Amino acid sequence: MARADLGFALGRMLDEAGAYDEAFATYAQANRDSRLIPGPPGARYDRAAQETVVDQLIAAFPDAGDGEGGEDAPLFICGMFRSGSTLTEQILAAHSRVTPGGELELLPALVRRDLQPWPDSLKTLDEGRIASLRAAYLDGFRTRLPGADVITDKRPDNFLHLGLIKTLFPQARIIHTRRDPLDNCLSCWFLHLSHAMPWALDLEDTAHWLIQQERLMDHWKSLWPDDIHTLDYDALVADPEEKVRGLLDFCGLAWEDGCLSFHALDNAVRTASVWQVREPLYRRASGRWRNYAPHLGPLKAALGRA
Repeated sequence: MARADLGFALGRMLDEAGAYDEAFATYAQANRDSRLIPGPPGARYDRAAQETVVDQLIAAFPDAGDGEGGEDAPLFICGMFRSGSTLTEQILAAHSRVTPGGELELLPALVRRDLQPWPDSLKTLDEGRIASLRAAYLDGFRTRLPGADVITDKRPDNFLHLGLIKTLFPQARIIHTRRDPLDNCLSCWFLHLSHAMPWALDLEDTAHWLIQQERLMDHWKSLWPDDIHTLDYDALVADPEEKVRGLLDFCGLAWEDGCLSFHALDNAVRTASVWQVREPLYRRASGRWRNYAPHLGPLKAALGRA
């Protein structure tokens, strides 16, 4: 563990010094060292298994359904890890009506505890069971955030659970964050992430995970095009006010100037983006991949951008 940690730290120092070739080689070794750390079962990424998961979810939700209720749902924020989800939540948290929930474990916990085997269990859900699950979820976040008006539930991997979200909360609004795929993959690979995200230890695995995420999101958007808002990080940093206005409109929130000063918030942030969201919006992370262009042939090919 220590060897890998030191490697990621050295890679960051070399990147900040502009020594990009050395940084890339150092990050590659750090990721190799991380793969050698013993992990729990399933700590190695299985591309075929992930494709099967996405296939099953698409099959489990062939249409939008006609459910009602769930107007008291939070705002759900999801997408690829390191695509701007923490930034999006901070922008919304700067609004006077919004309380950030952070990376809540509520939905994954429902799936693990009450909806096995997943997603086959969805076939037997009746209205009573749906109401019970909805109540369990709402009780969970009301206990954590009593009296809050508008709450955000920000978990990047909740893109896997959008079908469940729309089953429990047919009126739910979902914000999908994304950014340039090359920048996104590199940003994941440059961090020493948990082995719960084994796809991040290999650039081509990261590309595969991203492509599967986009494939599933395309399906969700085909079912609920008016209820899913895509916020592009690169467009946001290029024109903050326009994109923040669009975000607030989608969320049914009035404009507040403070949403452009999100970096001044004195709230707890428990993600890898904590320091980035303490700064005003900047553009230096857009197109960062160009610093590493000579090394990205395999990643571009994996993304279909050869």
